[in-house]
Amino acid sequence: MKRFRFELILALVLGVLTTLYWHSQEPGDPLTKAESDRYIAVIDAKFPFPTAELKTAALIRMRGFAERDDGRDVYMLNLLRFHPQMASGPAPAAQFKGTPAQANVDYEDNAVPIALKSGSFPIFTGYVSEPNALGGENAAEDNWSRIIVMHYPSRRHFFELLTDPVYLAKADYKSYAMHMALVPVKRDMVIPDFRHLALFGAILLFLLIALVRALRREAK
Repeated sequence: MKRFRFELILALVLGVLTTLYWHSQEPGDPLTKAESDRYIAVIDAKFPFPTAELKTAALIRMRGFAERDDGRDVYMLNLLRFHPQMASGPAPAAQFKGTPAQANVDYEDNAVPIALKSGSFPIFTGYVSEPNALGGENAAEDNWSRIIVMHYPSRRHFFELLTDPVYLAKADYKSYAMHMALVPVKRDMVIPDFRHLALFGAILLFLLIALVRALRREAK
């Protein structure tokens, strides 16, 4: 057993870390009214909306999203359509000389590391290269520019991102660059990429065979 002390310790550590991560994804306490009020107040005061109308509509929807919190994790479908040019308004993004797509790259480069540090992460990102294959007779439902699916361990994580000072420093590079719809989705079934499963299975099989062969040599 001494020869496998490192392996046993490593297995124990990995088991503990996996258990802690698994537990972190379990439902937690829903947002309290005081928390919701605090997040909405920060967004009201500091989030850079191009127009007062957009701000009013967004605050109503986000307050409802906070008040309906059930403590569970949430997948956020981001439907994004770049404007022909940056929107006009008081934020620095209105003077950005690049395209809305370039502004969004600056936004994502700033936002993603902040999300990752908190345990949130993108499940899928991609650029839309053509119109809808089905539907979209209404122009507002077609010709998207970019699709992102984000996973947040809780709605609290979502609001922590939106009110983070570092995030807010570049938030206008998204809000001024595009029309967006953020659609919250409750997890029903999540299937990982089968290529990842095949790779994991091959590594697991290799380690298992190596362990069996080592144990046989030890027994001789």
